[in-house]
Amino acid sequence: MRYSFDQYDAHGFLKAPIFVWLGWIFLARSWVVFAMAGVSRDSGSKILAMVYPDSSTLYLGLSIGIPSLLLMWLMGLRHPDRGWVNQIMQHGRAMTLILCGIQLAQSMYHVYLEHGVFNWANALTITLLSWFIIYLLNGRWVKDCFQVPHLEHSEPQPSKN
Repeated sequence: MRYSFDQYDAHGFLKAPIFVWLGWIFLARSWVVFAMAGVSRDSGSKILAMVYPDSSTLYLGLSIGIPSLLLMWLMGLRHPDRGWVNQIMQHGRAMTLILCGIQLAQSMYHVYLEHGVFNWANALTITLLSWFIIYLLNGRWVKDCFQVPHLEHSEPQPSKN
């Protein structure tokens, strides 16, 4: 047995590691900023202008964050009777890798637009995305948590008499 019992949920699915959840939150960070701007009413537009001076970057970040939010939601909905959720979640690791690649390309494009001038935000984003991609590719727990277990049903087997 590779994992302990507390690493499985009530339905027999392996829970996602905390670093996958943190990675999904990092991929959906535009939604966090957008929600903070919405809550702070008067200074909301100032916050958005400060964090995202170009509105197209905000819209791209929001669109990239939607699949991450969807994967977080569907991870909690996994159940043996929900085949459609399980089929989507089987591709969750690949979808997350694609999202990371898109955000990494976007960050590299920002570095290109700044002519290679060092920026802490870009450096931190590129580093975190690179680490998350490596973790998604090499982590055994990550690979296993997106697999659908073969659950045995308690239906009686026909006798061979």
